[in-house]
Amino acid sequence: MKKTCLWALVGLILFSSVLLFPLSVRARDVNECYRNHQACRERALAMDGAWTKIAIYLTVCDVALGRCILIA
Repeated sequence: MKKTCLWALVGLILFSSVLLFPLSVRARDVNECYRNHQACRERALAMDGAWTKIAIYLTVCDVALGRCILIA
């Protein structure tokens, strides 16, 4: 029973890693990710709004950068 659970967990980990980190046919350059991140931050900081809205936009920019780097 323990071996069955172990193999099920190993299979689940391998399956989820394939789903979460797919190999992209058109790989992006990491520099493009950083350029997009810089442009996103500049747009967020140039907004005329409340500090909470700007903080949310900056957080979205950071999450998008992390996603771009993981997929690239």
